[in-house]
Amino acid sequence: MMKIKRGDTVEIITGDERGERGTVRNVLRAWKVDRKRRRIGRDLNKDRVIVGGRNIIKKHQRPISQTRTQTGIIELEASMHISNVALVCPHCDDWTRVGFTFAEDGRKVRFCKRCGEIID
Repeated sequence: MMKIKRGDTVEIITGDERGERGTVRNVLRAWKVDRKRRRIGRDLNKDRVIVGGRNIIKKHQRPISQTRTQTGIIELEASMHISNVALVCPHCDDWTRVGFTFAEDGRKVRFCKRCGEIID
């Protein structure tokens, strides 16, 4: 179970955009593969997230054929490492570390380590 999921509000804690908030649009998980391209485990150093409206890059795209619709300078949201963002707790409205516990019905849920409230 990941500590940050799609749709969560996160705050950027390092880099040029430190302190800005956004919504996670996608979580990119990285896998270690063997020579036959089979997954053998998670590669935690390569887990990344895409935050909506943040970390904008400009890509210069030239026209190659009639099928390419976007040409010129395109602005894209680049991915950033998952350790550079922190989850914003909806109860205390501050970024926090995330822990895991079991709810009364037996399912595994995330909780805020600042206020102790359940996030999921």
